[in-house]
Amino acid sequence: MKLDELINKYHKHLNENDLYIWNYISKHRKECETLAIDQLAHKCNVSRTTILRFSQKLSLKGYGELKVYLKLDNEKSKENVNNVEAVCDAYNEVIKNIKEKDCTDIFELIDKSRTLYVYGIGMVQSSIKKEFKRTFLTAGKIFYDLSGYTEANAIVDLATDEDVFVIISVSGENQFIMDFAKNLKIKNIPIISITKLKDNSLAKLSDYNLYTSTALIPSIYNDIDFESLTSYFILIEILFLKYMEYKTQKNKKEEKHEIGNVD
Repeated sequence: MKLDELINKYHKHLNENDLYIWNYISKHRKECETLAIDQLAHKCNVSRTTILRFSQKLSLKGYGELKVYLKLDNEKSKENVNNVEAVCDAYNEVIKNIKEKDCTDIFELIDKSRTLYVYGIGMVQSSIKKEFKRTFLTAGKIFYDLSGYTEANAIVDLATDEDVFVIISVSGENQFIMDFAKNLKIKNIPIISITKLKDNSLAKLSDYNLYTSTALIPSIYNDIDFESLTSYFILIEILFLKYMEYKTQKNKKEEKHEIGNVD
């Protein structure tokens, strides 16, 4: 798990000092990799105890483990001049993360929800939404594909806490998406976010987070860079396969329970 993911997960437990520490670390990742706890405390104008507590709030044993995570993140983010290798590394990271992730709570939420929605804004998000809807339809799960601003605002008034929204945002910082998500949270409607693996506002606000890794390839011919987004579709496919496995195991347990009752 990356530091950004830990920040998103435990954001509700962080106070103003913690967020200031994280802001400094995120802007000076390479420097902080070698700083002693007293040095970082001095640069953030806080005590070494505050640094230690910040680390522990992220479920880490201490500052030493935080530095290990930071070093691993820095190593993974080193510039890769081989574009093919960079894209493949992004795919492999998505596969590894979703394969190891325990999605039981997400699947239980999907199964018990009255109505399932998938929402996102933009051409890329539209393609991802359609694939999400198409894939889960195979398992008998119908996700309603919301489009545009008017439809989204109308659905907020109709939705209840028995529904669930899958919100797709590449950056996790779109202002309308954030306002939309906040309105859902006011009504205690659960949110599953799909974003890039980084510190982002949507992930912090959501009940459950799914992450992708992408590779940005500098353009040779014009000013438009190429960003590989295939990892979103890889994420959806593996998530679906895990859901099918979850259903299979659940059905087996129910069958054993029924046989036991008969005996």
